[in-house]
Amino acid sequence: MASRLKEKAPPRSRGKAVEHVDELVLAGTRVQVRALDLPIEDIKLDSTNPRLANTVALNNVSEGPAMQRHLEETLWSDPDVRQLYQSVRENKGLVERIIVRANRVAAEGNCRTVVYRKLRATFPTDPTWRKIPARVLPDNITQKQIDILLGELHVGGKNEWIPFEKAGHIHTLFAKHGLTQDEIAKLLHTSKTAVNHNIHAFGAMKDRYLVEYPGPGAPRKFSHFLELYKKPPLREWVKNDPTALDHFVEWVGTDKIGKGASVRHLDAIISNPAAMKAFDRGGMAAAQPILMRDSPELSSPLFKFMVEMTRAIEDARLDDIARVRGEESGGARVIVRDLKVALDKFLDLCGGFE
Repeated sequence: MASRLKEKAPPRSRGKAVEHVDELVLAGTRVQVRALDLPIEDIKLDSTNPRLANTVALNNVSEGPAMQRHLEETLWSDPDVRQLYQSVRENKGLVERIIVRANRVAAEGNCRTVVYRKLRATFPTDPTWRKIPARVLPDNITQKQIDILLGELHVGGKNEWIPFEKAGHIHTLFAKHGLTQDEIAKLLHTSKTAVNHNIHAFGAMKDRYLVEYPGPGAPRKFSHFLELYKKPPLREWVKNDPTALDHFVEWVGTDKIGKGASVRHLDAIISNPAAMKAFDRGGMAAAQPILMRDSPELSSPLFKFMVEMTRAIEDARLDDIARVRGEESGGARVIVRDLKVALDKFLDLCGGFE
């Protein structure tokens, strides 16, 4: 499913316009695209873009100028787009052309389109911002082909989308276009496990979180949902408790869980009544001191190793036990004896145990 873009022919003139014809090899199919500088007012923003379609209330906005203004305002409110504005302005143009469909709807490059619109409005007499460099797709290319291309560019390639947009695209390839998780993993140069986690995390965020907490800032909460589905005990919690996801959505939406990485400690909080009570009262910051007291393995490498060793010994295989039992002075017996000596010494230093 690999794609590549290469120049097929030298520039050719059609009236006053000069264009290049490029060739895109997509999923084994050769597709010709035209490289053109297009009037910025001709380019339309794409309401199906992952960042827009899943975070902004579009149901009450009709297609047309009103929709375009709504999409532009939404993207312009993003600090990343404002930073891109400064970069494009200083560079006097784009490093990479946008990609547009035959009907001039941006397939890739919505943020850059907004930046050009703003620069055109700010500097109306500067010809630099009147036309935007674009690659125009043929009208017979399918949406599936476009989505595969975008996945290679922004998920598996160097020009990466933010995690939320990447997950949304993975979800689209799976749910809309019917690609298997194995096919998506191969296409995007990632693991099937990562694909699975992204599909579930995006589905939960889109269907549950964004219903309650929509808006342009929502994508920054995606890491919370990804961490939820990456950790096995939390996946089991969501699977077995029908209220779990409702609670999690509320905790994320009300900022009871700070950073996404803090979700990794959530299973310890849920299983600790005192920590859970503190969490309900004051969020993660209130629960952390109790966790550190009741679960020191969360902050101490030594105690973490002891917990793991205890579980390993409790689950010891019969052949390992038989090996120690059958030896007089072999290596296995020495390891066990040294462990006992070290533990006895540690217990003595700790004041002993009854």
